[in-house]
Amino acid sequence: MVEQDAVREGMVVRDMDGRKLGRVRAVGETHFELEPHLLSRDEYLVELADVRYERDGELYLERTPHLLKLEDDDGGALPPRHHNGMDSEPVNVEVLDADQPGA
Repeated sequence: MVEQDAVREGMVVRDMDGRKLGRVRAVGETHFELEPHLLSRDEYLVELADVRYERDGELYLERTPHLLKLEDDDGGALPPRHHNGMDSEPVNVEVLDADQPGA
């Protein structure tokens, strides 16, 4: 695994066989967004724990079949694959005041 400080936007990401998977688009605390090709609309979340090593400014992933496609279109951040009990994004809940009718 690599440290967050070692991952930078624009780095090339490869699988363990050396095949280019794409580039780092953005970096979070426990994961980064992988953009498969320059003009692609697809993005994937990759946990830093899935990076086996960094060499010559490129990241090599331990395994790739599980990549989580980023499908959040509201601009919010999605939790990484192992999100410890957080089943979905937070939802704003309207709290009714006890003094209001119908409460």
